[in-house]
Amino acid sequence: MVFPKKINAAAVLLLILAGFLFTASGAHASESGSKEGGGLYARLEPFTVNLLGLSQYLQVAITLKLAKPEVEEAIKANMPIIRHEVILLLSSKEASQISSFDGKQKLMEETKQAINKVLKHTEKDGVANTLFESFIIQ
Repeated sequence: MVFPKKINAAAVLLLILAGFLFTASGAHASESGSKEGGGLYARLEPFTVNLLGLSQYLQVAITLKLAKPEVEEAIKANMPIIRHEVILLLSSKEASQISSFDGKQKLMEETKQAINKVLKHTEKDGVANTLFESFIIQ
């Protein structure tokens, strides 16, 4: 490949800026909702909490299925409260309570209810479902 001997400083700056904007927009898209499989989803940052008893911890990645698109803005506006409530919920559990399939199903329901309570919504107009993308107990 042959490069010109003189490189315009403005062109280099433009390329760097374009690369930065492309990278920043990709990161934003992964944090915000996305439409896949006929629904709108919002991904929360992963949680790592000590479980009750403090001898084990839980690391979990949660994605929320939203009933309506406008719920995404409400989630963003209330994110500190949502994270607080989810951390309190997760850290109140013992590993034995959430290790089984039924335990995980119950935790998904409790998480959905806790978030909808913060948002003052129900599953019909707020968070319709809670999905665990990663669930590790150690």
